[in-house]
Amino acid sequence: GSGLSATRLPAPRVPGALFIHGWTGGRRDMAGPMIEVAACGFACLDYDLRGHGATSGQRPQVTLRESVDDAVHAWEALAAMPGVDDDEIAVIGSSFGGWLASLLAAERPVRWLALRVPALYPDQWWDVPKEALDDAALAAYRRAGQDRASDRALAACAAFKGEVLLVWSGRDERLPQALSDSFQTAFPNACSLTVRRIRAADHALTSSASRPEYRALLGGWLGASLFARRRRRLAGLLEADPA
Repeated sequence: GSGLSATRLPAPRVPGALFIHGWTGGRRDMAGPMIEVAACGFACLDYDLRGHGATSGQRPQVTLRESVDDAVHAWEALAAMPGVDDDEIAVIGSSFGGWLASLLAAERPVRWLALRVPALYPDQWWDVPKEALDDAALAAYRRAGQDRASDRALAACAAFKGEVLLVWSGRDERLPQALSDSFQTAFPNACSLTVRRIRAADHALTSSASRPEYRALLGGWLGASLFARRRRRLAGLLEADPA
């Protein structure tokens, strides 16, 4: 008789975040960004790429395809973690890891895609060991500018419908402007695209000032997006049960 009623909410699940480091890097490179994202409420997972960490002796034989397959398996491990919402997974990749993250988004559900200085690799080299790639030919491929018709990773970006963060380095000594342009026009179907440049940063974020700037940028973007998504979901639940 009090006129009060209760709305039964679904059992809470948490979003997940998968971190993929760059070639010759390691899981330690993602520690700072992971702390920022975990503070936003994400369950986080990182891993050493094949040919890194405990498997460093395999590096000369590791192909691009094997690295893509490993990224898919890492997504599956994260999605299988108890309490993780497999419909709310972010993938954060840097350099080679950014290329892997782009391709992963075409293979498994990804809600948020955060790419820092993502690289590109020709499709015809997928079964060539990464260490054996022709550096001059690779540089020419990146300078030429690519699109979804010529590059499988950019085709995956074009099909992506989630939210995207692109982060570039103002003093990148490895990636040409043409590659940046290729990625920034590669997301016609994304529900949002945020592009940021860390002016004083080099490709690997070696300066002590650029690393915290990137961490804050990533955490702020993901945190704000998750908050807005939760708010919309709650509003939808209340509209469905106005009593």
